[in-house]
Amino acid sequence: MSVRTTTINLPYNSNQKLKTVLDRVNSDEYLQSLWDCINTNAVRRLGLSDHGRVHFAIVSNIGLKILRNLIEAGVEPSIVTDHKLTNDDAEVVVFLGSVLHDLGMVAHRENHQIFSVSLAAQIIPGLLMGIYGEKERAIITAEALHTIYAHESEIPQFTIEAGVVRVADALDMKEGRARIPFTAGKKDIHALSAMSIRDVKIRKSKQKPIIVEISMYNESGIFQVDQLLKKKILGTKIEGFIEVVAQVENQQRKTVLTRYTLGAPDTSSPKVSIE
Repeated sequence: MSVRTTTINLPYNSNQKLKTVLDRVNSDEYLQSLWDCINTNAVRRLGLSDHGRVHFAIVSNIGLKILRNLIEAGVEPSIVTDHKLTNDDAEVVVFLGSVLHDLGMVAHRENHQIFSVSLAAQIIPGLLMGIYGEKERAIITAEALHTIYAHESEIPQFTIEAGVVRVADALDMKEGRARIPFTAGKKDIHALSAMSIRDVKIRKSKQKPIIVEISMYNESGIFQVDQLLKKKILGTKIEGFIEVVAQVENQQRKTVLTRYTLGAPDTSSPKVSIE
């Protein structure tokens, strides 16, 4: 019996290598069946938030937007600096990291990044076959595997692309899609804060190439920003290029928090201010 596939819509622009990889991911029944297995463990068995098809579509779009903002601001991807490949190749690396970083949850949540690397190492070469020569295919695979392994906050990162994937993963937090695990139906700070995120938008400014604007229904959403997003940003190669602004969108009552800022515009490292 055929398994339904999810089409990830991505603005590949003129990047034909990215388009080909995207098309292959969208038509890969085996890979997408693994995505379903991820959510069998994550959602049905552990009661966590979605870590499958929808998550990967969101993260890949956020990651691509962040990377392009950085490139437009003159930030050179690590694959360009270290391997003399191109910005288009950096987009392929970010896309692969975005759709494969949680693959190891088919085995277990604990140490899933290790299992993800093992599984992705088997899948990526086939997705790249015929697009790249052997040397370039090995480089793309290696760089993508680093983004996958290092998407967890406690693991040191070496590349711009890895920072993009880690932050994009954390920014899938809108309307209960929290990256901090919480048990469905449990009314604790994890659940309350997850449901407090109204919207997440990414733009750029003259001061920072990445401005993340988070609107919240109430102040408990700051738990998501302060306990997850800040940790995901710190230690990445892109932390100096990001500013996060979180505000409560509520005109009906006076609120304690009016504005939470992470990464002041005139600094190269994240700082937090609450107004």
